[in-house]
Amino acid sequence: MQAELRNKPDYTSLHIVLASGEKVVTEAGAMMGMSPGLKLETNMQGGLLGAAKRALGGESIFLNTYTATADGQRLDLAPSTPGDMEAVIMDGRTVMVQSGSFCACTPGVTVDTKWGGAKSFFGGEGLFMLKASGQGTLWMATYGAIHIVDVSGAYTVDTSHIVAFEDTLSFKVRSLGLKSLFLSKEGLVCQFEGTGRLWLQTRSAGALASFLHPFRRVKPKRN
Repeated sequence: MQAELRNKPDYTSLHIVLASGEKVVTEAGAMMGMSPGLKLETNMQGGLLGAAKRALGGESIFLNTYTATADGQRLDLAPSTPGDMEAVIMDGRTVMVQSGSFCACTPGVTVDTKWGGAKSFFGGEGLFMLKASGQGTLWMATYGAIHIVDVSGAYTVDTSHIVAFEDTLSFKVRSLGLKSLFLSKEGLVCQFEGTGRLWLQTRSAGALASFLHPFRRVKPKRN
């Protein structure tokens, strides 16, 4: 298998060339183009319960598996948001991925939905986060470019910029205080502690929505 990320960092796309029998698992709707001989199977990973958990986590309930029927067949993938992509080698590590950032993986990587509890809920990441583990390659997509921080000790992040983190890091969500909330426009932050890698995105969808809000067209009320 040969995989290449192109058009970085603004509109990154993933291009994979497969040998006969090789497989790639992708998020539904990620396919941009493919060789006509590729075999496509769509299923609910983890059965009905797993699909329900993925839906609550903001993910599609279906995953697509592409299998090459001959050498040299290609698969081109593009995430739904403009931004970057990152290939993570899963050499036995476990990575927690925010909803919407999973794009694709090789079959040796297990992607499950893990209960995030109140910490994830108040952090703006939804009630579930994806737990990726195993052996192989995981491809993540971000809104904006990717910024990697190797944490050793403690590091504080705005919750809207979190993409993924290794499970060797512990975290807690807190507020910077009412004064910071209203004057600096900084709301909830996530404080990571321990040793591990943290992936951030350089743009925030919520910040973009706030920027565009004053320019929206408002229909006049009818009497």
